[in-house]
Amino acid sequence: MTSEHPKSVKRRNTVQKKLIIEALKRLNCHASAGMILRELQESNPEIGRATVFRVLSAMAEDGELQRLKFTDDDDRFDITLFPHSHIICKGCGRVDDVWFDREPGLADHIRDSAGFRVDEITIELKGLCSSCREKTDAK
Repeated sequence: MTSEHPKSVKRRNTVQKKLIIEALKRLNCHASAGMILRELQESNPEIGRATVFRVLSAMAEDGELQRLKFTDDDDRFDITLFPHSHIICKGCGRVDDVWFDREPGLADHIRDSAGFRVDEITIELKGLCSSCREKTDAK
């Protein structure tokens, strides 16, 4: 028997899942599994690392969360499912949503110029958040 769940099978809502979702919301909805684990263990020391990773992975697989795979960081998880981009602070690692209109026809342009069929477009912006800029400017 396989451990994979077909998309048509609804997974149970567990107490751990509810706690993980609440922690994700408190942590600005772009947290890594490690961040969520640290947040939860203060008040729920019985929740283990494997549980957090398993619940987050299952939720991402089921389309309840987005798994964000940034180039220089652990996977992050986002509760916003609508297509959008992210900006990552190179100083502290903070991740924020970025909303902007993408160039109309970008996927067609890439297909025509590179021969690729574009299935998704992910734009990752990097810079310094206002707090990190203030620290840099103060030096």
